[in-house]
Amino acid sequence: MDAVARLRQAIMANEPVELKTVGDVETAAETMKDATHVRLGEGTASALYSLDALTNFYNEDEQQTLRPVLFCWFHDKSSIVDYKTACLEQGIADFKFLVKAELTTWLSGKSDLCKFIKTAEKDALNTSESGAEPAAKRQKADPQLARVMQHEVDSLDHNAALRGTKNVMLRNLISDAKKFTAQLKRAKPLKTNARSSVLVKKQPIIIVLPATTALLSLSNIKEFLEEGRFVEPDLKRSENNVVTISRPLDRFVPAAQLIMVVDNVDLFTKPEYWDRVIAIFTTGQTWQFAKFKYSRPEVLFQHYHGFYVGYLGDIVPKQIADWNVSVVSVDRGEKRFRDKMIVRDLWTQLDKTLAAKNYGV
Repeated sequence: MDAVARLRQAIMANEPVELKTVGDVETAAETMKDATHVRLGEGTASALYSLDALTNFYNEDEQQTLRPVLFCWFHDKSSIVDYKTACLEQGIADFKFLVKAELTTWLSGKSDLCKFIKTAEKDALNTSESGAEPAAKRQKADPQLARVMQHEVDSLDHNAALRGTKNVMLRNLISDAKKFTAQLKRAKPLKTNARSSVLVKKQPIIIVLPATTALLSLSNIKEFLEEGRFVEPDLKRSENNVVTISRPLDRFVPAAQLIMVVDNVDLFTKPEYWDRVIAIFTTGQTWQFAKFKYSRPEVLFQHYHGFYVGYLGDIVPKQIADWNVSVVSVDRGEKRFRDKMIVRDLWTQLDKTLAAKNYGV
């Protein structure tokens, strides 16, 4: 048995630990400095160990002899300062506080483990033929370890947690999948017209209602929406019935990058035209909606986004607020520095409508 393990056994069994000087005869030694050996136990079961013999106890990865280990145990109750002072006086290697504490705790039997012991302990020596139990069975359990073990929880990885504790057999699902695949292979494909199966999006439409008081018309809406600059409607006139607004954006389909602007709905002969409407610019006059899909503006602007363009500071007609219409306020005269900001906010609302009507990529 290793000397350190035998020392621990003797300490736990309250057996004698005696320093000896061995020459021609074995005599008792008064100090560790004078001693050459240590006798552990008594009678025929005692064993004599050299204090300079290497043990399986390591300090800072260096194998230690029995002398500093035994000296550390003799100063179990001493403070770290007194212990180091005694080591200096005796010329014995000293251990750090944590090493000393763990070693003495293990030697006393209060702990079953010591990380500084590099080899596994052998079985304790059998006692005499009297049939007494081995000393290993008399070792006390570590109370701190016992308290920790009471709260121990088995670790569980992510896959095990998802898998659960009950095994699920999926063989029946495999057979069902094979049957379903076979049915698909036997089924005849439906003959459809490729042209009709593909839904082609058409250009979105903006309606600008004509009126003598309207600030936005076909004559100036292109410059307003494309360039972000408002021009008085009486300064630029247009006789065209349709204006195309170009706004190339990759997040919309090609059809949505060219927006059609009209000032009447006489050509709205199919319901699909109304499905393409993304905005209606009004001046607040009810008669303008006579030919619309919904002639009542309160109902119309629940289905379509309405806008009212007026000068900043002018009074907005009361019915505009009742109709759920957004107000766009532009500056008078030549103060045009706010135009781009106004148009940017306007496009933000129009883009939301385009996305809602599935014009996005």
